[in-house]
Amino acid sequence: MGWKVAWSDRMVSLFTSILPTAVIWWALRKRVQKLPWWGLVLFLLPMAVDGTTHLLSDFAGIGLGFRDTNTWLAVITNQSLPNWFYAGDAWGSFNSIARLVTGALSGIGVGWFLFPLVEETFQDSIHYLEYKQRYAAFLASQNE
Repeated sequence: MGWKVAWSDRMVSLFTSILPTAVIWWALRKRVQKLPWWGLVLFLLPMAVDGTTHLLSDFAGIGLGFRDTNTWLAVITNQSLPNWFYAGDAWGSFNSIARLVTGALSGIGVGWFLFPLVEETFQDSIHYLEYKQRYAAFLASQNE
């Protein structure tokens, strides 16, 4: 029958990793520096490499490319892992694990990069609203 709902290991791990990143960032926000833009690029790079190699592999045909068989990985690891680990994208295979890890790294990088920016924006808004409140109180006291 097939899958009833679309599932993407990479996207699930990306979006799932954002919540724990938020909790950890909140707890450590005073001690951890903002992630620079080049740090974000480093966190996104593994997913870009994984996704690009899958795209190039699919040009050979779905299920026929070098990322479907992962013969290159079997050679590098001297075939030390079971055959099911190398081929396809079933749960627990190399492709599945790579998608989970690269998605999680991307989610961590995006969260670490954006959460400080969001906090700065909210702090600016709070300061602006406090200023407006003080100014309104000043005007009210002048009219008395």
